[in-house]
Amino acid sequence: MKVLYEKHSSESTPAFFYEGRQLFHLHLRGAEMSATFHTDFKSRVRLTENQGIDWRLRDEIRKRTWAGFAFQSSKDLGPFMELVKAKYQIIGEEAGGKPREERPIAF
Repeated sequence: MKVLYEKHSSESTPAFFYEGRQLFHLHLRGAEMSATFHTDFKSRVRLTENQGIDWRLRDEIRKRTWAGFAFQSSKDLGPFMELVKAKYQIIGEEAGGKPREERPIAF
């Protein structure tokens, strides 16, 4: 995890990385919470083909290399974290020969 700062508002933004690649970052404004999910072309194709991920999330990431998700309640986090977990696994597979981190993903 790294703390990034938004260019326009100078607000701190927690960002989560794995193997040097950004998974997502959070936007926390008062009671509102949202996340921006990041992907590249190759992993985006694999994620959109993964039937285990909610179709609405797959549809969002199909459009571009980033997608914003707003969380109204804790129930919204489950499908989003499935998307994050799938990208985490893709990065781990691509890293292949490198020693993998043996840490669980925090939910």
